[in-house]
Amino acid sequence: MMNTKYPPPIYGTEPGSWARSTVLDRLPQIAGRVMDENEFPGPVVDKLIQLKNGIPDQLIRSLNDRHAPDAAVWEGYLEPQVGKNWLEVPWFFAEHYFYRRIMEAVDYFNVGSDPFFYQKEQGLIKTREDIQAYASVITQWLKGGGKAHNLLREALLFSLWGNQADLSLWPAGSSGTPKHPSQKSLKEHLLADDSSQILRLLTRKSTTEKRVDLMLDNAGFELVCDLGLADTILTHHLAGEVNLHVKAHPTFVSDVISQDIDQTVDFLQKSEQEETRNLGDRLEKHFRERRIRTVTNFFWNSPLPMWELPSDLRQELSGSDLLISKGDANYRRLLGDRQWDFTLPFHQVVDYLSVPLVALRTLKAELAVGLDLDQIRETYNQDPNWMVDGKWGVVHFAPGTTPRPNKEYT
Repeated sequence: MMNTKYPPPIYGTEPGSWARSTVLDRLPQIAGRVMDENEFPGPVVDKLIQLKNGIPDQLIRSLNDRHAPDAAVWEGYLEPQVGKNWLEVPWFFAEHYFYRRIMEAVDYFNVGSDPFFYQKEQGLIKTREDIQAYASVITQWLKGGGKAHNLLREALLFSLWGNQADLSLWPAGSSGTPKHPSQKSLKEHLLADDSSQILRLLTRKSTTEKRVDLMLDNAGFELVCDLGLADTILTHHLAGEVNLHVKAHPTFVSDVISQDIDQTVDFLQKSEQEETRNLGDRLEKHFRERRIRTVTNFFWNSPLPMWELPSDLRQELSGSDLLISKGDANYRRLLGDRQWDFTLPFHQVVDYLSVPLVALRTLKAELAVGLDLDQIRETYNQDPNWMVDGKWGVVHFAPGTTPRPNKEYT
């Protein structure tokens, strides 16, 4: 029985909603792109066509790849949804089920080939100049000897706005990718900014004993910014270890799997620009010294809310001094993709987590918390699509409910 403190999930049944257009339009388009960008044998193409053409009226069914390592848990996720169509199940479930069905169609767990590899590769190639500019900024931070407090804030904001790059919404090189023309514009589009609390936490003494955990979102330029954040934290001695939490299989087109990190570091190291190569070399050194570690868990591919963390992952995260959630899908998981009152404080909604939490998110879905009514009205009047166009961002902080012994999180 659902905990009564949680509001109802978001469904695609609401006319004119972003959830509905995602199910009706975007998911079939993504299935079509997967076929166009890969040379699959006929049987795989047939399965993808069936998937594409079955949305939204085909009924949800069990998975056929019963050999897969996540098959048993998916049976549990599917049990209450089987027999409903794509609009009748919660939107968060529909999206995760869609990408899991792509894994089934391409036989990912036997073949191991990423059907989104082309888009991820282009996501690096098409942003090469942005990556080089970012590497130059990080180099200036190293040479300039600025205060760690200020550099961390800049790195957090780069990581936040890097989340505008989302290949499930805007394919690599497309003209629709949201961008801001100036620092002033970025600041004006930041709806919540709790960064001062984050800075106080990470700039305390004994920082080398701290561990930061980062729930990654998109590959491409965003991943470079996230790796740059990890590099900044370690290079400026704000923590001694950074754990990168990645998906267990490809999903949401550009979401990071462990191979994407290897590919990105290699891309940086092979750059023609020295500053970019140096960033890649520092990252490779962090990995080699186990100061950066990649952690994989199938939970991140599940349709479950964050409050249903499995015991092994909850134990893993309990050792963190700061958990950073990147992107829209992770934010939706934190909120259970439910219809919360937009004015509820962020820390109140995520009070099920014991560790301090940061959410860096550009808005691409019709849910939010931590805002006020005047702000919502003003933003809507300025931009009626503010909840889904990726132009607006938040930096939320929650201190955690049960601080670890001998630690302070005020």
